[in-house]
Amino acid sequence: MARKNAHKEGTGRVILLVDDSQEILDSTRSLLEFEGHTVLTADNGMAALEILRRQDIELLLLDYFMPGMTGEDVVKELRNFNHQVQVVLQTGYSSERPPREMLARLDIQGYCDKSEGPEHLLLWVDVGLKFAKQVRTLELSRQGLRYILDVTPDLHRIQPLEELLQGILLQIAGLVGAVNSFVAVKPGAMGKTESDAFLAMVEEERDLVIHAGIGRFENETRVDNVLSANQAQDVRESMRQGGVMRGNRTTTVPLRIGAATIGVIFLDNAPSIPPENLEMLNVFANQAAVAVQNAQLYQMATLDPLTGVYARKFWEQMAVREVRTCFRFRHPVTVVVFDLDRFKNINDEHGHLMGDKALEMMGRVLRSSSRSSDAIGRFGGDEFVAILPRTSQEGASVFASRVLRELEAQELVDASGAFKLRSSIGISTLLPHDFEMNTIPRPIPNGFFQNVLKVAFCRADRQVYISKKAGGQRFFIDEETTWPDPRIPENIPEAGFQSSILVQEDP
Repeated sequence: MARKNAHKEGTGRVILLVDDSQEILDSTRSLLEFEGHTVLTADNGMAALEILRRQDIELLLLDYFMPGMTGEDVVKELRNFNHQVQVVLQTGYSSERPPREMLARLDIQGYCDKSEGPEHLLLWVDVGLKFAKQVRTLELSRQGLRYILDVTPDLHRIQPLEELLQGILLQIAGLVGAVNSFVAVKPGAMGKTESDAFLAMVEEERDLVIHAGIGRFENETRVDNVLSANQAQDVRESMRQGGVMRGNRTTTVPLRIGAATIGVIFLDNAPSIPPENLEMLNVFANQAAVAVQNAQLYQMATLDPLTGVYARKFWEQMAVREVRTCFRFRHPVTVVVFDLDRFKNINDEHGHLMGDKALEMMGRVLRSSSRSSDAIGRFGGDEFVAILPRTSQEGASVFASRVLRELEAQELVDASGAFKLRSSIGISTLLPHDFEMNTIPRPIPNGFFQNVLKVAFCRADRQVYISKKAGGQRFFIDEETTWPDPRIPENIPEAGFQSSILVQEDP
């Protein structure tokens, strides 16, 4: 291992010097260390290759004539496992090998005559290190582009907006952290962190709102509450100019679609990011912006804006798909219908804004109580519905009980005091069928599965009425039912799912 020489500030560049002459090794190492480089040495080709396999070397200064393995043999072996190390061959007999032919044949960057003195050697060292930096920059760009190509499909898959935004932050940590590991915090980490980040979006004309954060921004929502005046100015400038803004250990990256900026990614306590990495960050941010916009459009088209569950028409599509899948794989499938108890009284006694809060709470409880494979929808007014694939009556009972417990744990509060939200629940389960699949005509029309869903819904809705008559805040289960035979023509209606909620008076 080389000695460090303090004559010049360290460059951080690593050079491997290989020569069978100890005198040349010592003098050349002293020369290079004086220039501030870190120097490793080897006195034969095999030892050099061992170092090259385990160490990150930028430049190899290699004697051509050595016993055992010549410099040419070392280079040939080196190129089998590393094409990035820059190589300068040194020899006292350079005239015996045409330099241009050697450079091309061996994929090396220099061919130096030892007799030309130290200045000539340092010139080749500067050239080799310059090429090494360019090669590493290109490799970094290639890795960054490959990373972006790898993660882009995941960005653009259909997923909830909040989940996408949290994923974007983690991907940013991976993209930049692959070099400097400057975003090393995971969501939910407690205590002091080395790096903080948040992703904020513009909602209409209001202030920036933080939708996903890690580190000290994890539970924050307002940008103005967490940034200094200078940092907030950087964010505004980044959005106005559409470019990356660098502050004192902070980086702001705009989310842009064409000329429009829809938000920013803000990185705090970040080490210096090289320009080439900033470009990769920008490319990724542009991909992320498109994914965010697509997720917003998808959310607007599929979710009920008040409750956060699926809108009715989209729920029906999801439910028919799940019914079809459960038929194919012979799984049970359950429909659960929810109707808020005395919802009209909430509106009349507490006002329609409190009624909206009740609906919002119901949507939140249903989302938190369900599995990711379940589909929860709002059917209209204060009626909600869930399709539970691969779920028996017992599983549906567990789900309904969980919802009732969550409602009991919640309170709505206004000027008149606090009150509980209550719901009547009905359950209808369709058992797995025992039809011989090879006897069923294909394809089965979609109307068959729509009709099956309609029947299951109506049976569950009748149990809601029974629950209300019993006082509400409970669930009732319909008898398990079997599939109609799809081989009988009258069981396959052409009409789609045109059901309507059975309107009953609250007891």
